[in-house]
Amino acid sequence: MKRGFLNNKRNDTRVPENKAPIQRISVTDNAIPNSPALAGCSQQNADREQLQFRFSSVCRLYSRDPAIVVGDHRLPSGSESSFLYLPTENPTMVFVAPLDMVQAVAEWDTIKHPCAPLQNPPFIVRSSGSKGLGMFASRAITRGELIMRERPIYVAHPSLSILPDQKHSFFISALAGLSPASRNALMLLRNAQPETPDVGMVRGILLTNALAAKITHLPNAPLFPSVFPTICRANHDCTPNAHYVFCAETFCGQLFALHNMAQGEEITIGYTELAATKATRRESLETKYHFVCECSTCCLPPERAAESDRRREVIAGYLASMKKGEQFPTGASLAQVKNMMRWADEEGLVEVASILGISAWRLARSSDDLLEQVKMMVVVINYARVLEGKESVTFQTLAKRMDLSTEELGGVLDSSTPETLDYAYLAQRLAPTMAKSSR
Repeated sequence: MKRGFLNNKRNDTRVPENKAPIQRISVTDNAIPNSPALAGCSQQNADREQLQFRFSSVCRLYSRDPAIVVGDHRLPSGSESSFLYLPTENPTMVFVAPLDMVQAVAEWDTIKHPCAPLQNPPFIVRSSGSKGLGMFASRAITRGELIMRERPIYVAHPSLSILPDQKHSFFISALAGLSPASRNALMLLRNAQPETPDVGMVRGILLTNALAAKITHLPNAPLFPSVFPTICRANHDCTPNAHYVFCAETFCGQLFALHNMAQGEEITIGYTELAATKATRRESLETKYHFVCECSTCCLPPERAAESDRRREVIAGYLASMKKGEQFPTGASLAQVKNMMRWADEEGLVEVASILGISAWRLARSSDDLLEQVKMMVVVINYARVLEGKESVTFQTLAKRMDLSTEELGGVLDSSTPETLDYAYLAQRLAPTMAKSSR
């Protein structure tokens, strides 16, 4: 999933409230340390060290447990953006959203418990040349393996009510209630944004690093920009070897390997729409992140680059029709979609191939071709396992519908090749799913 983004809705209505201002907090005694991530950015490093994280004068303490601070008391009740700090003692995460939303989030049992750390994660963080720091495999990593799991430091509603005089202090205030260790980890992430009247250093770091999180606990909620201390170290590649996904059930970001990786290989994700031409991808990356992509895909020889562009453009057109609500465009054939799936696989676009796989399964279902339905369902199951892990809701749901445990389903898929798989057995197991889907 490509990186998320932040938007702000400005509201100039001022409604004073008789609430005492929150105690101003200074953490200048917790100066941000020097870091290799900031090499060559001495002025930016100095600016970071001079930042004083205090709640602004318009902040108001709403409650101590849960720890909620109203970001600007002058805004009308209900529209003000608030900061929820979790856990209450030594907060490691701030959730920024309208007051009623943060109050609801504070009651979730899931978010009250820490995210289980991954034992011996298979990577190290080190210099990646001009790209700054990056993640690198510390040993061989297998396809579908969980690389990293962690909870975000910063999560925010994509539309925040901020008055013009609080453009910079709002984001500084949001971080003021975090533990020094968490705040420092966030501030050591790269800032690729030029400073403008609307974008200061703190917001620049958030804009540069935010990844989208779909929070299924909140019905019809938009994607929430979220910043992770380690996962956000993964650099971009137009043919990434890892996939980021947010697990709402544990409220953690996860990183899975899309391909087998050798020790020392850099771990990368996609920051932009990958089913697009080289020119379109580069323009998007330059606009949002201010760098020119020089990945191996962008540096292909002219003939191969042209072929890659042609394939991705055709796939993009098909995906655009699906986004309009069509399960598959009028006149589309199963053979056509399977061919695009092959292209996506050859281009290394695993997430794109999985979406095409769902469309192929729907086409097979529409033609009542049971064998193809089963084959495409197996393809979709395998993609789900690679992209989201065998403990994902998608994989668990499919296993349950087949009356198998996730271990049993994984064993069936791993013990055979597509040529030797017992599709009759799977068809029998999938019969309830097929019948349910045809209704």
